Amino acid sequence: MRNAANAIVRSLVLLLAVSIIGSVAARPSAAADKIKVLVVTGFDVPSHVWEESAKLVHAILDQSGRFEVQISQDKEVFASPTLSEFGAIVLCYGFWNEPDPSDAAKAGLIAYVKKGGGLVALHFASASFQSWDEYGKLLGRQWKKGIGGHGPYGAFTVNVKNADHPITKGMSDFKTEDELYARLSGDEPIDVLASAHSDWSKAVEPLVFVRPYGEGRVVHNVLGHGLDSKRNADYQKLLIRGVEWAATGKATE
Repeated sequence: MRNAANAIVRSLVLLLAVSIIGSVAARPSAAADKIKVLVVTGFDVPSHVWEESAKLVHAILDQSGRFEVQISQDKEVFASPTLSEFGAIVLCYGFWNEPDPSDAAKAGLIAYVKKGGGLVALHFASASFQSWDEYGKLLGRQWKKGIGGHGPYGAFTVNVKNADHPITKGMSDFKTEDELYARLSGDEPIDVLASAHSDWSKAVEPLVFVRPYGEGRVVHNVLGHGLDSKRNADYQKLLIRGVEWAATGKATE
């Protein structure tokens, strides 16, 4: 009797183990559900701490639980054949004197977005690659030397202009301390999601805007000069939603 009872118990344990294993195997892993994101950084003017900034962007995205984030400090990564594995690329750099990417890297980034990849340009990435015309078209607007500018770093109100877009849905105007970029160049069609009035330019300036490019989605967010600016809760919401929208066309935050 005892042997028979033991056999029954072992059978039940085995069945339970098989059931658990089957359930786990049928359920996709958390890592498989995450959006792969590549943050490209590595060069900037002295007024921007690119390394700390990229690490903070990484942390914000990672802590959201939605993304699997990698950082590259080499703009030639745009030429990598594995670029298509990423749902979105985040540009976290800017420069005055850094040379343009190679022709292969230029072609790789353009092809990636045209074929449906998501792109998110942050802050001073707007000023990069001044002689690369297609880069300015890709981003929709660009800081051009001698034209673009901003007033002193300080407090201002960001006005949410399109509360129906997935990135800004339900958001209200918010206060921040940051640089307010102004007089960006370009005439590509853009959908402005957030703006602010600049005392420097005496005009309302687009701060967060989106546009299609081929089959891809581009988010351009010129906020986020300092680390404290990036710690603003509404900035982080825009960042998380923006990256997810660029990759998938929706935002679940």
